[in-house]
Amino acid sequence: MLNKLYGRKKELELLNKRFESDKFEFGYIYGQRRIGKSSLLAMFTENKKSLNFYASDSTDIDIRKSFSSTLLEALGYSDALFPDWYSFFEALDKFCGDDKIVICIDEFPNIIIGRDGKRKKTNFDSCLQKAIDLLFKKRKFTLILTGSNVSFLSKEIIDSSAPLYQRNTFSLRVEKLEFNEALEGVRNIKNKFEKAKILCLTNTFPYYISLIDETKTFDENLDNLFFNEDAIFTEAPSKIITSDKATSGLYASLIKYITMGYDSVKSLSEELSIESAMVSKYLKELLDDRVLIKRNSFQSRKNVRYEILDPMLAFYYRFIRDNYNYIHNGYGKLLKERYKNAIKDFIDKGFEKLCLTYLEYLNKNLKLNGCFLEFENFCFESKILARTVEIDAISKDEDKILIAKTKFSINKRTLKDYKDMLDDLKAEIFRPYKNIELYLFGANGFDDKIKDIKNEHLHLIDLDDMFSK
Repeated sequence: MLNKLYGRKKELELLNKRFESDKFEFGYIYGQRRIGKSSLLAMFTENKKSLNFYASDSTDIDIRKSFSSTLLEALGYSDALFPDWYSFFEALDKFCGDDKIVICIDEFPNIIIGRDGKRKKTNFDSCLQKAIDLLFKKRKFTLILTGSNVSFLSKEIIDSSAPLYQRNTFSLRVEKLEFNEALEGVRNIKNKFEKAKILCLTNTFPYYISLIDETKTFDENLDNLFFNEDAIFTEAPSKIITSDKATSGLYASLIKYITMGYDSVKSLSEELSIESAMVSKYLKELLDDRVLIKRNSFQSRKNVRYEILDPMLAFYYRFIRDNYNYIHNGYGKLLKERYKNAIKDFIDKGFEKLCLTYLEYLNKNLKLNGCFLEFENFCFESKILARTVEIDAISKDEDKILIAKTKFSINKRTLKDYKDMLDDLKAEIFRPYKNIELYLFGANGFDDKIKDIKNEHLHLIDLDDMFSK
C-alpha cells in the first residue's frame, strides 16, 4: 500500500456507484504491481464493512487454509479448514447475508495459475461461478477480484471458455495517475525545477511518487532511491520490477538494450544476434505484462518502436542493475558522477514524456482544440528539407494535426524555436494538413519576441502553466 493516498477520483466514483447499487456486484480490478490497486481499495473500503483475502503464490490447500482462517475469524468461529472451495463460498454467503459488504480477493491469478503460470488446475473459479449463480446473485454485497497478472486477467474477462465468463458486472484496469493527481503527491516541493525533475523520473506512477521525500532535493532523492548503500531499489530490486519475466534471460537483455536506444525488432535482433521471430515473441510477452508499450510511427504501422512503460524501471536497468554490487560497496556517488551526463539526458527525455502525459490530460478534459486519441513521437528523413525532422509528440484528428516540441532547460525559449517549428512544417508529410496546432514547451518560459507572436494555433506552455492545472 502507498504511503500517500490521493487521486483516483474517477475510479472511486465507479466503485462507489457499484457499491450503492441494490444488487450483487462482481468486478475485476487489475494492473501491474505497485500501480496503486491496494491504495485504491483502501480508499474505497474506508468506512465500509469489508473483508480482504490475499492469495499468496502457494499451493491450493495453503491458500484455502489462509482464506478459511480469515473467514472463520470474521464469523467468530475457531480456526479450521473448509473441505472444498464451494463450502468456503457457502460460508462467505452466510457472512454477507443481506448486508452491503465489500469482499476483496487480492492476487486472484495466484489461485488459478500461480506466479509462474503453471499451477495445477484447481476448481476455485468453477466453484465461484456456481456460488454466484446459486447464492450471491440474491445478495447485495460487492465482490472484487484483483491481480497484477494483466495479461491473464485481460484474457479471463473476454474468454468465453472461462468459468467466470460474463459473470462480472464491471472491470477496472488501474493505470498510472492522471497528471493533475500526480501533482498532489509533490505539492510541497516549491522549486518548480526540482518538482519537474522528480516527475521526469517518476512520471505519474503513484508508488514511486509516494516514496519521494518532499523535504529533500532531487539529487538526495536519487541517492535514497538508487545510489546509497541502503537505497530502496538497490537493496530490494523486486520493489521496482513489476513482472517476473523482467528478471532473467532474454527478457532482461531486451529491457536493458531498449534503455540503450535499441528500440525496434530489427535493431534488437542485430545487437543480440537473435532471430527476429524470437525477439518479437519475447517483446509480445513483455507488452502483455505492461513492461513495454509499443509506439507506431505517424501514418505508418510498419515502423514500430518499443518503450519501457515504467521510467524508474528504465533508470534501474540503464544505470543500476549491472552496478548494484559496487553501490553496496560504497561506490554509489562515484557511479552517479560517472553517469552524470547520461542521467541528465535521461531526465531531459523524461520531460518529453511528462509533456506528453500533460497533453493526454488536457485532451481527456477537452482542453485541446480537437480530438487527439493517440500521441506519438516521430522522426523521419525529409527529401525536401534534406535533413531529419524530429517531432516530440504528434497526433491526428481527421484533417488536423497537433505537433509538440519540448525542451527542459533553464534558458527561455526564443523566436528561433518557433521558426524552427515552422520550418519543420515545410516537410512533405505535412503538406496535406491545413490545420496545425503547435505546442511549444519551455520549462522556464519564453522571451518577449515569441510571446508577442499573434497566432491562435500556437500554444506556449511552461512549468508554471503545467503545475497550476
